[in-house]
Amino acid sequence: MRPGRCAAIIVCLVFTLASTFDAGAQTADELYSSGVKARQEQRFDEAVTLLKRALALRPDNADTLVQIGFSELGRNDLAAARHAFSKVLALAPNYADAKFGMAMIEFRSGKLDAAQALAEPLVREHPGNSDFGGLLASIRKGQRRWRLDLGSEISDLSGGRSAWTDSSASLSYRVTPDTTVGVRSRVASRYGQTDLQIEGRIDQAFSPLLSGYGLVAATPQAAFLARFSIGAGASWRALPRADAYGPVFLNLDARYDRFAGPDVATIMPWVQAYMFEERLGISARWVHAQDDEGTRADGYVLRADFVVTPRLNVFGGYADAPEISDGTLVPTRSVFAGASYDISDTLTLHGSFAHEQRPTFDRDTFGFSLTARF
Repeated sequence: MRPGRCAAIIVCLVFTLASTFDAGAQTADELYSSGVKARQEQRFDEAVTLLKRALALRPDNADTLVQIGFSELGRNDLAAARHAFSKVLALAPNYADAKFGMAMIEFRSGKLDAAQALAEPLVREHPGNSDFGGLLASIRKGQRRWRLDLGSEISDLSGGRSAWTDSSASLSYRVTPDTTVGVRSRVASRYGQTDLQIEGRIDQAFSPLLSGYGLVAATPQAAFLARFSIGAGASWRALPRADAYGPVFLNLDARYDRFAGPDVATIMPWVQAYMFEERLGISARWVHAQDDEGTRADGYVLRADFVVTPRLNVFGGYADAPEISDGTLVPTRSVFAGASYDISDTLTLHGSFAHEQRPTFDRDTFGFSLTARF
């Protein structure tokens, strides 16, 4: 074979091999980008498949392993997530996101002390990271398994009518990071009559995306409150947070109230969206109520919540929706506003005001409550 021809063949082989390596590298990049996008869009099964294909082309790539870990967290496969993050930390011991992932695993496993030990150094080293700070706040909140809420409202009615009062006390206990049980008592007075209502409730997180609750309530010798109530609801994180926008939640609440008169069923689908790094939340709720005599009423509630400072939140809104008064569906329009302030990590104060317009009278309601965690 001529030397010139041999050299040409060698050059062609070199270019072919280089092109193959470049194509493989590009394919790995494409698989990685597609996998990250799938994870951000909560298509976790697809994300794991794509990222593992990328990892096969680039074994021991720490970035890919981190994304696999978070995708496994999304599938709630804690063992697989732990395996991925452990491999990352073996390759890169100071990889902050991998430490964050391990802290999330401990938190979801109910090992709050271990989670705190991992999260606290991350917050110190990255004080501006909202994800790290948010996880540490959740861990500390989870360590306080008990929650006590005390509240009272007084309503001034137009036309010289006597004031209404409504007070409540609730106590809840976090059994596991995913399960909370609680009881609530409510004492309400109207027109010289007083009702005492007792309620039991359970909240359950089924996955990082889906949670729900159920409740039952009873009012012995009820004068105007429901004699018996049963309710349930669910919340689904439909879209994750992407940069400054999100997440978006789709929610559903349903309730059945048995009164001395007609019984009333209520269903309320609603959407809640966050923006500006979750500092602003906007919700829209549709309210549909129907009694067992065929009377129907529909309406809506609009609300905005804004985080003024890490300790101060404010809210406001407008509603044009039916109120249930002694089994009667009363068309009501209202504007409302309020604020909550964290005096400490264990104590929060709440205040609110609402003005209602009903067919027969107007009502101004002033509310005050506190939340204690221990």
